[in-house]
Amino acid sequence: MNDKYKFDSVSFGIRLSKIRKFHKKTQDQIAEYLDVSTKTVQNWEHGTKMPGIDNIVSLAEYFNMSIGEILEDEAYRIFEKKLCSRKRSIEIIPVENKIELFMEFCEDRYMDRYELWVWDEAAKYKYLYVSVKKLIPYTDFKKSLIDQSDVIADTYRKWLFSILTTSEEDVSIKKIIEDKIICENKGMASKGAVWGDLGYIIYFDDDE
Repeated sequence: MNDKYKFDSVSFGIRLSKIRKFHKKTQDQIAEYLDVSTKTVQNWEHGTKMPGIDNIVSLAEYFNMSIGEILEDEAYRIFEKKLCSRKRSIEIIPVENKIELFMEFCEDRYMDRYELWVWDEAAKYKYLYVSVKKLIPYTDFKKSLIDQSDVIADTYRKWLFSILTTSEEDVSIKKIIEDKIICENKGMASKGAVWGDLGYIIYFDDDE
């Protein structure tokens, strides 16, 4: 493989060391969280080895950072390409009694896991609600999450409001979501309902 398609392990190691020290964490603590040896973490920081995709995801979760923040731009671009090739969307379903709120069930073919992502049509920001090992059939996994769709919707919207900024675009998104919630509380949500550009609900029959 050409060098330009490889991660720069030395730069990543320096970055990981700085992030760890900024968060006042030890190599032992990181190793324990990731279930790897301290020597492995040392190799990462020294740039002699690069963590796999699963450990990069776990590092981002551990430091409460995005993967883009953990990796440098070029490495992140390569990571995204690898990530896309490993994921498969199984199905997307609307959340019952919610307007334009969707749950996307996915399969991580590398890690043998199921994932549930949530997003609102107006916001587009996707939220990873849960990622679990394939210890149960997919139908059971799906049913268990559909049964708690109200909790999932509330969790997603709480997260969404926490990341929206005071920019004009984000303020508009927040207003749309808040209007949708008001309509839902009034019982105006139904299958096929979409939010119109002028701030009202448009209903479509199932056949349309």
